[in-house]
Amino acid sequence: MQSVPENRKISPSLVFFAISSVQIGVGALGFQRIIAKTAGYDAWISVIIAGLATNMIMWIMYKIVELGKEDLGENHRYVFGKWIGGIFNTFFILYFTSFIIIVLRTYIEIVQVWMFADLNVFMFALFFLVLCIYVVKGGFRTVVGIAFFGVVLPSYLIILFGFTIPYADFHHFLPIFDHSLKDLIIASKQMSLTYMGYESFLIYYPFIKDKQKSKKWAHAALFRNNCPLSLYDSHFFWVL
Repeated sequence: MQSVPENRKISPSLVFFAISSVQIGVGALGFQRIIAKTAGYDAWISVIIAGLATNMIMWIMYKIVELGKEDLGENHRYVFGKWIGGIFNTFFILYFTSFIIIVLRTYIEIVQVWMFADLNVFMFALFFLVLCIYVVKGGFRTVVGIAFFGVVLPSYLIILFGFTIPYADFHHFLPIFDHSLKDLIIASKQMSLTYMGYESFLIYYPFIKDKQKSKKWAHAALFRNNCPLSLYDSHFFWVL
């Protein structure tokens, strides 16, 4: 892989927003109901388990790019050879394509349910994808800039959550550990749509300056997205 020019790289701190923006999405709107069916009042424990797992996976991803090649595609060829590595690359292309389709269709469904029931799905998706292509054509720094505003602008909503605390009944957390470890693990797996996306880090890793300094920002983003905030969303409605 050719080296990336310095003027096209991002500072290590922006990794925080690159990871946060891809995780805070449509998955956060419905996972509470899904995991509550499996783990009930212990669903908050599943959130913590899943959050810690993502940080472990991020640690593994850093080891992959540090011990091997900086690019995901080059790593596949380096480990598995040209042909098998190419098959793995094709698999990841299909994976990310499926992920885009799922997120886009879910977003359109939200618009249909809450605002425009007769919205033309194809036309809206077409115009939305054209807008996305326009942003991507601006380069990776432009994409991260959009991610930055996508995280910062709605962050005030966290403050609004505090107004519900006086009406909370924390006795609803009890009894703790009322479900088996198997149920907690299954509920953690059911949060996969909420946590998906940060694996794209393996693709844009070469575009990061001072890569060693980006570690703390990557783990901070995962901790922010997957532990306290998701914990609040998943279980706080139980204590109201």
